[in-house]
Amino acid sequence: MAYLTQEIVEEILLRLPVKSLIRFKSVCKQWFSLITDPKFAKLHLNQAINKENYFNNKKLLVSIYRGNRAVNAVSPSVHGQVVSYYNGMVCMDYEFNTSTYTMVSHNVVVDSHFRLFGRKVVGSCNGLICVVHGFNSFYLWNPTTREEKTLPDPIVVHLGRVFHGHLLQGFGYDSSTDDYKVIRCSYGPSKHTTEVFSLKTNSWRNIHQEFPIGYPSQSLGVFVNTALHWDVDKIYDGDRVYPSNRVVSFDLTEEKYMEVPLSDELRTGSCPTLGVLGGDLSTIKRDSDDGHQVWRMKEYGIKDSWTKLIKIPPSRIPSLFPFEYTKDGDIAVLLNTKELAIYNSRRGAVENVNLVVPKSNYWYRVDLYEETLISLNNYS
Repeated sequence: MAYLTQEIVEEILLRLPVKSLIRFKSVCKQWFSLITDPKFAKLHLNQAINKENYFNNKKLLVSIYRGNRAVNAVSPSVHGQVVSYYNGMVCMDYEFNTSTYTMVSHNVVVDSHFRLFGRKVVGSCNGLICVVHGFNSFYLWNPTTREEKTLPDPIVVHLGRVFHGHLLQGFGYDSSTDDYKVIRCSYGPSKHTTEVFSLKTNSWRNIHQEFPIGYPSQSLGVFVNTALHWDVDKIYDGDRVYPSNRVVSFDLTEEKYMEVPLSDELRTGSCPTLGVLGGDLSTIKRDSDDGHQVWRMKEYGIKDSWTKLIKIPPSRIPSLFPFEYTKDGDIAVLLNTKELAIYNSRRGAVENVNLVVPKSNYWYRVDLYEETLISLNNYS
């Protein structure tokens, strides 16, 4: 009987899903050593996020809230079937690569710190989820491997009843140093601080930079192209305040703030909401008279590359947030923060509502992630 070489075994394993690899660690010592090797984890990640597999490895992390608090137990329905939410979160397979758009529930095991009432997802990157509870308690979590890590407190500890200011937060990956970073910018009438947490050093640093212009309209940074992004709708010039739409980024490699150009059409009118579509920076602009416009920056940093993808006429939909393409070129959207659906670009219509919150005072947040072997323990 012919034996497979180590190289062939590795090539086969690299093409398998993470959940199979986790089971296969118990096959033999050699496979355990290979699958737990950080180099193998990075190779598997690169295989999972390449263009050929892009639609096969996207998962949804759906959090459900009541008011501004995450709730701990609800059971919405998917096509009439109940999906149990454990501690207000559920991980799901979404069929981005087919025309059926069916959603299949995963049993998500939410470990200790993620059961906290009031926790909020900061962002996701390479299969890792960053969560914050209150002002100061940050956690990292791989929902596939169930690894979790409690981060040390930031340098500046804010007390909720005393802190009168604004907090910006973000999570992303610095490919130049192979490091995962959490950003927290706090600013108020008299003091600005920007702190950076490095997973490699397991510590926070104050980089002594202020947020450069105005006040952002969203607190969570959007991670694209090794940078976090916030939209700004007001510019302050001394005592004068005037409306102006801008995008400010924080580069995780250079650790400094910069401005990303918007098209002239996006600079005026209602402030656009930032997101990610197909790996590119995107934005949704809402206007009571003009409906919804979805834009995408096809070449990062190039002003003229902003392209209007779709325009939805004014309708009964007050809020629409696009969060991913399907393989057919349609766009998965969150409607009114309460329904997951598909915008059919060929028919110009929202259809196939898949998941609806059970009560009017509940709402959803949707985050995309990949199933990966990236281990938090390898960075300690």
